Amino acid sequence: MTDVEALARENEELRARLKQAECLTMDKVKVDLWSAQCVCGRDPERAALKWADWESDYTFQNGVKAPDWRHQLGELGYLVVKPFDVDTFLVTASTHGYFVNKGYHANEAGTPEINYDSASSTFPSLFLLLRDRSPHFAAFLQQSLREELDPPVGSTTSSPSKPASANGPGKDGGAAADAAEGADVAPNATAHASDSKGNHNDEEDPAEKRRTAYLKRKREKKAAANNTKPAEPSNKWKQITPDMGAEIRKKKREPSPVRKSPRSPASPRSPLKGRATRMYMEDSGDESHDTSEEEMQDKRQDSEVPPEQWQIQKLVKYLKAGNQTATIIAICSLRDYDLLNENNQLAIRNVGGLEILVNLLDTDDPKCKIGSLSILNNISNNFVIRKAISELDGMRPLVDLLQDHHVEVKCLAAETIPNCAKYAKNRRMVRKYGGIRSLVRLLVTDPANPDGERIAISGALALSTCSKSQKNKEAIRVAGSIPLLANLLKSPNEKLLIPVVGILQECASDEQYRIAIRSSGMIKFLVDNLASKNEKLQAHSASAIFKCAEDAETRTLVRQFNGLTPLVALLDNTGNKELLAAATGAIWKTAQDIANVDAFNKLNTIKKLVGLIDNQPEDVLVNVVGALAACAKAPEGRQAIRESGGITPLVGLLKGTNQALLVNVTTAIGASALDADSMSIIDRLDGVRLLWSLLKSPNPAVQASAAWAICPCIENAKDAGEMVRSFVGGLELIVSLLKSDNTEVLASVCAAIANISKDEENLAVITDHGVVPMLAKLTTTRHDRLRKHLSEAIARCCHWGNNRIAFGSAHAVAPLVKYLKSPDPEVHRSTARALHQLSMDPDNCVTMHEHGVVQLLLSMVGSSDTVLQEAAAGTIGNIRRLALASEKARRK
Repeated sequence: MTDVEALARENEELRARLKQAECLTMDKVKVDLWSAQCVCGRDPERAALKWADWESDYTFQNGVKAPDWRHQLGELGYLVVKPFDVDTFLVTASTHGYFVNKGYHANEAGTPEINYDSASSTFPSLFLLLRDRSPHFAAFLQQSLREELDPPVGSTTSSPSKPASANGPGKDGGAAADAAEGADVAPNATAHASDSKGNHNDEEDPAEKRRTAYLKRKREKKAAANNTKPAEPSNKWKQITPDMGAEIRKKKREPSPVRKSPRSPASPRSPLKGRATRMYMEDSGDESHDTSEEEMQDKRQDSEVPPEQWQIQKLVKYLKAGNQTATIIAICSLRDYDLLNENNQLAIRNVGGLEILVNLLDTDDPKCKIGSLSILNNISNNFVIRKAISELDGMRPLVDLLQDHHVEVKCLAAETIPNCAKYAKNRRMVRKYGGIRSLVRLLVTDPANPDGERIAISGALALSTCSKSQKNKEAIRVAGSIPLLANLLKSPNEKLLIPVVGILQECASDEQYRIAIRSSGMIKFLVDNLASKNEKLQAHSASAIFKCAEDAETRTLVRQFNGLTPLVALLDNTGNKELLAAATGAIWKTAQDIANVDAFNKLNTIKKLVGLIDNQPEDVLVNVVGALAACAKAPEGRQAIRESGGITPLVGLLKGTNQALLVNVTTAIGASALDADSMSIIDRLDGVRLLWSLLKSPNPAVQASAAWAICPCIENAKDAGEMVRSFVGGLELIVSLLKSDNTEVLASVCAAIANISKDEENLAVITDHGVVPMLAKLTTTRHDRLRKHLSEAIARCCHWGNNRIAFGSAHAVAPLVKYLKSPDPEVHRSTARALHQLSMDPDNCVTMHEHGVVQLLLSMVGSSDTVLQEAAAGTIGNIRRLALASEKARRK
């Protein structure tokens, strides 16, 4: 009986282990998700799903992505899956398996939440669930397995000696392949159907029926595509160039230059690559394979290469070998083609025409120069052409032509440079060859010259593109462009104003340019251009104001020139995203002035900004939220944001990933938290928890902004101490940020710790986490902003236990005395409060006295700041009482 009982126990243990092994873990879920993401994509022909990912990026301390109250029920996390053929759905991953939940629903506050109830059966793997849920997913997997396991179409067991290339991989061979593939699919589908019937008591599985129907539709589409007749060259082309490919093959069995075009059979886009090519190569003999494949490629080339490429090749030959007259005729013929077409552009480059066009720029004939420049001006819109021009050193002749006496040549050269200068190396070459100074000279207008304005437009267009380089900006300024631009800004011609303002908006990121723009009186004209009917000119002007408004004087000038009203009016152009981004950016920067905020409130700007939060690109959102953050500095602005319903969308943006947007959102929420009613909304939406989670961000700017926003939230929240303690690991996280190397992060965290320490229980917790030695280590800093908040944090932390003695032991007292020599009165006040708390320990009083604190504090006792006055007097009093007690002890 003993052996039987032992065997039974072993069986029970083995059964328990097997059951435990079958349970899902977080690692298994991650592997399943990764496997699903491997078959995601945009093309339904090549992917099984559109995308799949976690519902939330946040991971709890226990390593799962489900809240604690759901984790107790065995749930591990939630996945969002978007198939091609059904709606997006949410999947719950639990220890028991995967099931589809009921998705999102709106709670009482209108906030979307997950309905965790099950809406499907539970599956042991994610792939089984997806196969049942999505017919496309199931069909894709079945097709992939069949391609891996089925034998090649060309290999047959009945006649192995007969070459499979008899039909070739042409149209007949493709039809045979399709027929064979259809024959393979049908038995598989039948087998699956019979298995399904056998396993389900003669009831056909609905999912299997959907998969079979889907495969049938897919085969019909593929057969219809293969039956289409390939495109043939036009009869006109056949008459002009009869079988040029055959002539080339007679000379040598080598690919012609045209085969290097993007659509040649050897290119990555060739229809010959892949499975069909591999089967053809395997089934043909070595010698016969080379000949037949080459003939097939030539046929494909003759049928696929556009006739324009052959004609362009003949014209380029005339350019190479013809005389002056033939060259001009060939150039005129080339200009008749659509030179904005990418195939034609690359055809000119592939047959060596680009090098000839660049060489023609050095000729003495103005007709050849004009013709070559007109072609280069069109084809240089292509990045490949721009790069090739750089390799041919084509910028040198272009820059030289800027000094040509022929107006047409000069203008075409200046108009070609902006296209080429979109490539960084070409911009450097323009500066290297002295092109910046030559272009600036083109901005000099002569009223007596009828072509002066056109020349100025060409020069301004080139400079607007070249100004994207920082060194070019400096070169443009040194060349004396500022007074010329200020003069051209007075012109009523919009074609001239657009590139001129474009130069200013590119260069306004430099401080010296901003000073020059302001001092030369250009702000007035920029404001006037905001009322223009040309949206491109409006966008350039708003963008220039956006960058210039970094300076307080410029913000005042914009208001004085009545520029705020047209800026707000531009917010109605929601269709033009470039203009909207420029206008919102200008409002953001001008709102840094509190007087401008009052003006914006009168114009009902905040309501318009709140309406722009939804369905906008991120560059617009960054500016919109930045403007709201600036407006929230005023009480009226905070009230307007709350009344316009802006708090809810702002809190929702805390879940984003754009770093610049997160900085502005946290700033806006922190400013709004100063309003008690707004703070209650933020608390109800769990905004403080989201702010706290951003402290984990690797971006120091986001960390600092989140910590600053937490401070007013703690000050104005109801029962702030309990709220802070409810964040699992929150106090430990914020204390750990005191190890940061970023001064702004340290200052913001010290400010947050000062507010957290107001609650005694929280102060005890952060003391246990080692906040005292970390704060003491920072006292050697020289940054007044950090000194202010560090002193405040030290003063608050002294209210618990033996922290005063601990600060003295950590040598934090002596550096604090030096803070009193700072010119910042805010530092004096916070330092005096810290010294007052520390002076309640006798050893700290001795240290302060030895470092001359008494003389520094005596001058502050008479301060008009009552907080500073009381703290200084209290510190001196503690030191004096200690001195009297010591003297009295000595007498005894």
